[in-house]
Amino acid sequence: MQQAGQEERVARGIAAATVLLFWLAQFSLLTTQRFVFGAGDDWSYLPPRLLVTGVGIALSFAILAFHARTGGSLTRRLLLAVAAALVGAVLHSLANFAIFHLFLPEQNGAAATLSAYLLAVFQWFWTYSAMSGLLLAIVYSAEVRAFERRAAQAQRDAHAAHLRALRYQLNPHFMFNTLNSIASLIAARRVEPAERMVENLSDFLRAGLATDPNEDIPLAREIELQSLYLAIEAVRFPNRLVVAIDMPDAVRGALVPSLITQPLVENAVRHAVASSTAPVTLTIAAATAGDRLRLTVSDRGSNGRARGPVVPGTGVGLRNVAERLAARYGEDCGFTAGPHAAGGFAVSFAIPLERLA
Repeated sequence: MQQAGQEERVARGIAAATVLLFWLAQFSLLTTQRFVFGAGDDWSYLPPRLLVTGVGIALSFAILAFHARTGGSLTRRLLLAVAAALVGAVLHSLANFAIFHLFLPEQNGAAATLSAYLLAVFQWFWTYSAMSGLLLAIVYSAEVRAFERRAAQAQRDAHAAHLRALRYQLNPHFMFNTLNSIASLIAARRVEPAERMVENLSDFLRAGLATDPNEDIPLAREIELQSLYLAIEAVRFPNRLVVAIDMPDAVRGALVPSLITQPLVENAVRHAVASSTAPVTLTIAAATAGDRLRLTVSDRGSNGRARGPVVPGTGVGLRNVAERLAARYGEDCGFTAGPHAAGGFAVSFAIPLERLA
């Protein structure tokens, strides 16, 4: 809003300066011409000519206000600019004859004929056409810049809203799973694990709500949030979930979209840990390759149902991550998901490496 107001003030200032300079130049050139070429003018012609110049300035500002309030296509506005120039020429010519007749009735009386008036209208029409066209260009260019600014802001808002919507798709699914687990623990009279899960859930939600979904966070913070989530799941699967974090100190400050790994971790728990009777190692690994950061979430050791290759567009969690990455980085990211040769499942993506300042 501040930028828009500043640009509007600049446009008004340019238009006002254009009008004043235009008529100052017109007054100076006409006066110099009349005196130098001996058209019979003396100093008595200056007051009426100055008043006529004032009329020209007033009419020009009226045309400026007209352009500022006129919308529609450029063709329509060009036609209206010509019409405004014609009206300005007619009124200016009337004012010119009236003012000079008031100050110099004898000299002006002989020249005040219909043909002289029409000739004056014709001559002033070109002057006002130039002025009207110039003012339209100033107003229209300011409107185009304002439109481009609004369009860019709307695009940024839509982009942020899309990222926020993708981020918030995670919460209901996670909440339902956790609440169901708490209910199961309570039904089994496992009070202490249920209390611990409620506390972990509270800590996770508090930390998640304090994070802006449109901002990037340090990788160390992302891993901390996932550790809170995995602490909740560890209550459900105390003998099956083994967590391994591979995060070199050099990448702790690397920036990543907030909670970008949560759906990947959640998928691993749901599909590998929950369906297995054997311990499953869930690994979150980070590594750098040149100017890129690669994050991988993988699981190994499950003896539950096998998972085949992931087809793009299937799986809400994986699709969610892929769409967030595409919205955030465009084509400047890589996303792969599928079973790996040593068994288990891995999801990996590479993003530009940006560090916390």
